[in-house]
Amino acid sequence: MDHASLYRQIAGFQRWKQQLHTQVQAFVNWLDEHKITSKAARQSLAHARNMLAEDQFTLALVGEFSRGKTELINALLFGEYGHRLLPSQPGRTTMCPTEIYRDPDEKKGCVRLLPIETRRSNVALAAFKRIPQKWVSYAFDPHNADQVAKAMARIAEVKTVSSAEAEALGFDVDRLARSRDSGDKVEIPVWRHALVSLDHPLLARGLRILDTPGLNALGNEPELSLSTLPSAQAMLFLLSADAGVTASDMEIWNEHINILRHTQSTEVITLLNKIDALWDDVLPQEDVLLAIHKVRETTARQLGQPLEQVLAVSAKQALLARAHNDATTLARSQMPKLEKILSEKLIDSRSRLASHRLINDLTTIMDDTSNLLRERLYAADQDLARVEAARNEGERKATLAGLRTNIKCIHHKFHKQSLSLKSSERLLYGQREDLLAPISPDIIDQHIRTAHDEFSHSWHTFGVGSAVNQFFENLEYCLANVLERLEQANKVMYSIYLREDSNANPDLLRTHEFDIRRHRARLNMLRTQGRQFSLSLGNLLASKHALMDRFMCTLAQEARKLMTELRTDIDNWLKDALAPLNHRNLYQKQLLDQQLLQLANLNLQERTDDEQVQMLRKQIAGFEQALMDLDAIIKATKALKPAKDEASAKVVSLHNRADNSQAS
Repeated sequence: MDHASLYRQIAGFQRWKQQLHTQVQAFVNWLDEHKITSKAARQSLAHARNMLAEDQFTLALVGEFSRGKTELINALLFGEYGHRLLPSQPGRTTMCPTEIYRDPDEKKGCVRLLPIETRRSNVALAAFKRIPQKWVSYAFDPHNADQVAKAMARIAEVKTVSSAEAEALGFDVDRLARSRDSGDKVEIPVWRHALVSLDHPLLARGLRILDTPGLNALGNEPELSLSTLPSAQAMLFLLSADAGVTASDMEIWNEHINILRHTQSTEVITLLNKIDALWDDVLPQEDVLLAIHKVRETTARQLGQPLEQVLAVSAKQALLARAHNDATTLARSQMPKLEKILSEKLIDSRSRLASHRLINDLTTIMDDTSNLLRERLYAADQDLARVEAARNEGERKATLAGLRTNIKCIHHKFHKQSLSLKSSERLLYGQREDLLAPISPDIIDQHIRTAHDEFSHSWHTFGVGSAVNQFFENLEYCLANVLERLEQANKVMYSIYLREDSNANPDLLRTHEFDIRRHRARLNMLRTQGRQFSLSLGNLLASKHALMDRFMCTLAQEARKLMTELRTDIDNWLKDALAPLNHRNLYQKQLLDQQLLQLANLNLQERTDDEQVQMLRKQIAGFEQALMDLDAIIKATKALKPAKDEASAKVVSLHNRADNSQAS
């Protein structure tokens, strides 16, 4: 797979979301045009549109300094500008976490930098992103290599401060480089976080790259490991091929990455970068490949990863190969193989999004609307046939009266069903208070206050670990209570669907159930990170109290955010769970109301037989056009569903990759 293939996959993913968003909007417009006032359907559609708009693909690069993370980004983004976008030279080129993305509001390139002094407060990084005046900005022309170099060089800036000041800013001074001029002073980054906006095709289509500066940043910026990294769809863990897994590499793996693999199922690809250091023009090519293969095997065994998830690449050689259009060296750099895997992750993301409950609800509501309209069209054809068959005015009036009586009976049936649905909706939504009670803001805040008191009085590792453990025991107890109540709410929802629709598909009904697994996995990840942090503090905590306080505040913020998201998700689920049923009932009633009004107009004495027939035909033509327009929207929407063979194709490619790895 060449470089253009990754571009095509990312462009295709973004295009797919835009097209799906377009079809959702087309359906909303169709509802407006036909004056369908289904609040339940519109609410569900709005949630689907928001989900599509907010979804993005984040690729996180993690590893110690000098592992070639920056050069890898340069190799991925090289094609657009023909020069390095990020500074890359021996030593540390990235001193703070850096997010690279496309800001549609920025016409030029821009680097935004958050001063390190903002760490004096416990305000979350996410909150600072909403306060632009706190950031220092530098605009640049991405086509001008000198401007790019000057702007990007700011990211690597450091300054010298006293150990006490570094501790006050939440740094672990044991991990900081000592100043050459003064033994009591240490070097810290000038900036806490960097946001880089580039007008690049990959970034413009939704790719977001997170570059991390190494173990120091992961330990000193808790929000990075507790929030930013867990939100990534894929993670690249970079090692140096000639050094293998070092002690600091293993520390990053154990304390951060492996936790995400096991608690969040985060996709992690380990990259043994700089394999060109193992290239040897004297040795036979087979010997070189065997040496690389052995390094991969050793690394996979040390990390406990499948061999196919450990790749050997050369970002530098890939960059040079692209600069000189050297296909042979590019293939040897193994960069195309990495891009192939990233393309597969994009397919995974699209499949995940396509199977989301909101997307399933969208197609269900569309199908129900089409089926009801088709049934009403058939009924209108039957009405027309009966009116045309009437031989005189008396027979015609009797026919119209019979039709009105029949429709009123059907309307009455759906009115009763509507009352039943409203009662069911009240029953389901009536569980809201009971569902949310265990995770109310007051309860969560009380657990946080209790934990904070225990933290502040803990001056040894055991005390901190005990406080962390008790905090999460309390939160897990809250979540267990919610789960127990959700199981009952899911049963209620299930029974409502079966009662209202005897032909309901059980598999489809399961997609309407609230699934709490994602929230539990997130809580488990936070607990594991908290436990790991307490173990890493050592026995003497007095010198690390600022760092500990910072981590615990961030941990509490993330726990509070998680519970807030869970409350919002439950609230939205209660509003959306019966949306297909509510929409179906409301639309059926609206169609019957239209039919009754039409029959009332037909019964006016001044209308001739021909006028009555023409009115019915006009109504039928309107139904036919509406159905044709709706079916076109449905067809276009279902055509956007990922092909069923994508998953099997992915499995085949993984097998092929494993086979190829044995050969290489």
